Amino acid sequence: YRFVDHNRMASLIPWNQIRSNTVNFFMRRTQGELWKTLTSVSKSGMKKGRKNTRQPIRNLQRFYRIGASPMKVQFPGLNSPLNFDEPVQAASPMNIVEQSEEELKERASKMRTDLESKTVKKRHNREKLHPLERGFSGTQIVGQKLGPPPPSDSAKFDDFESYCLEVKRTSNMTRVFGRVHTMSTLVITGNGRGLAGYAVGKAPLHRTSTAIVNAMKMASRKLFYVQLHEDRTIYQDFYAECRNTRVFAQRRPAGFGLTCHPRLQKVCEAIGIKDIYVKVEGSTKNYLALTHAFVTGLLNQETFQQVAERKGLHVVEMSPSRHFLPEKIASPIMATLKTEDELLPIDRLNLDDFYGEGRYPLKKPKPAPFYENLPSHLDAEWRKHPFRNHEQVMHRLLADDVVPRWTRDARRGWGARKSELAIAGVEPLVTGIGLSHIVPKKE
Repeated sequence: YRFVDHNRMASLIPWNQIRSNTVNFFMRRTQGELWKTLTSVSKSGMKKGRKNTRQPIRNLQRFYRIGASPMKVQFPGLNSPLNFDEPVQAASPMNIVEQSEEELKERASKMRTDLESKTVKKRHNREKLHPLERGFSGTQIVGQKLGPPPPSDSAKFDDFESYCLEVKRTSNMTRVFGRVHTMSTLVITGNGRGLAGYAVGKAPLHRTSTAIVNAMKMASRKLFYVQLHEDRTIYQDFYAECRNTRVFAQRRPAGFGLTCHPRLQKVCEAIGIKDIYVKVEGSTKNYLALTHAFVTGLLNQETFQQVAERKGLHVVEMSPSRHFLPEKIASPIMATLKTEDELLPIDRLNLDDFYGEGRYPLKKPKPAPFYENLPSHLDAEWRKHPFRNHEQVMHRLLADDVVPRWTRDARRGWGARKSELAIAGVEPLVTGIGLSHIVPKKE
């Protein structure tokens, strides 16, 4: 203990006991060490993203000040100055100050004001992209255009465009370092005119950009060429598989577009395919197997001329745009044309069966609507039953030039002429609905 003269005493601080061997845990540790017990994360926890779940370090003195209270009590020597001119006995230990309504409102809203004025880290303003260029999920780099790959030696790829198809973290268990994590990316690059390449790039953990650049460099060194029909679609339907991924690709007419897996859409854009339908079965999330299967099917294609030379036959196409009339599109030049007697049973196979290897994509029937067996729906279907063939009749009458246009006047004129011919006996009388004035009813 320390004592001083009462006449010269200035405050009550000299009577406070000062101990250095305190047993209180919070008195022995500093503020930084105490906060570290709540906010520290191990190395393995940081890899698993546990750092974001820890609460941030807060400045408690900003919101809770020692000696402050809602009643605004003044403690001499603590939150108010001491008056050294007054004797010690006359000094008041504390004093309650009356507050106005404005001060009470200000004190009540002080906590909220402090929280609202909290400094927030400024986020980097991301470049706004067009919805068609944002990638597969929002602002992620997967699916976005990455530009041409870097030049290699004297080769430049100014007209190429690259797309990132996948970014994932892989791990490898080693004997010395334990589990080593790496970033793996799948990138495809192409010029949109049949020349493309894809590769997998790797880099250390959290180095996604480095992995993408490495993949772009490798893809530019592994280019392949795909010959396209009319520079927009494939030559024939094909089936391809890789691991548990099965791909059924079908060519489509001009203007159809790309109806396929989102990753295959980027692959088609890099290669230059504009019209195609692709059905993917099995594993749809193994993007490397999906890309490899699709590219393998493209490279195994045959042009119409190659098919004609290999088979020794004419290649004939029956398109729905020409009402399925046969059109010869290729003939053998170097090979000898086979006659009817020389044809084998395998030569009479349909090309769709041949290139699909006997496999067809699964087509699930649509589920029946809930109103299928309701009485009102069955009654409506029965009322439409007499008109079930009207659409086919319309197409046939227009195709045979019986009626110039499908209008009420043209149909009535055609019906009137038929009725006149039937009454005159030129054509046989048709018995049925609507002829009660000609055919007498049974009594």
